[in-house]
Amino acid sequence: MGCVFCEIIQGRRPAHFVYRGERVVAFLDRYPLYRGHTLVVPVQHYRDITDTPDDVLAEMISLAKRIAIALMKALDAPGVRILANNGAAAGQVIFHVHIHVIPYGVEKTWRRPLEPEEGEKLARMIRDALPGD
Repeated sequence: MGCVFCEIIQGRRPAHFVYRGERVVAFLDRYPLYRGHTLVVPVQHYRDITDTPDDVLAEMISLAKRIAIALMKALDAPGVRILANNGAAAGQVIFHVHIHVIPYGVEKTWRRPLEPEEGEKLARMIRDALPGD
């Protein structure tokens, strides 16, 4: 069975991208906890943080910070949670390392599927609020 995040990055599955870089991308979670829930993912496949090179992890957390700033601005979110689950025992479900950037103080979506129109609108709002490097 293939990796869903690899398929998204390769364009074989749909996603609402917030950012595309050479080594790191960010897209909206398909089943968000809260409106704007975004995933930061390396382009190359690594299982979790333990086998991800330090320079890639640094780029991921730097982008997570920028996404957090954009979520607070675009959605008027008063808080943001940044987390990574590593290993099944810690709640990791997709075994391609990723960082969740979850805004709080916004609509809780309870993991309902993200509607395409809503996803495109949210992705555009977040992209427009994304600060530069």
